[in-house]
Amino acid sequence: VIVIEPGAVSTELVDHITHGAAKQVTEHFYEATAITADDVAQIIAFAVSRPRSVSLNEILVRPTAQA
Repeated sequence: VIVIEPGAVSTELVDHITHGAAKQVTEHFYEATAITADDVAQIIAFAVSRPRSVSLNEILVRPTAQA
């Protein structure tokens, strides 16, 4: 089992926010800091392609600009 903990990832999440001010703040935050879903996919591919002799337990991945 590998736990992958992504930080801010650019997804369709913002499209589902109905509160105007919250949506605007979130859009600005994601535009300034978010990594792509492809970034996360590449990390997952790396994790699952390790040899059986390697154990990855947890991966925390987030944009360098995210506090």
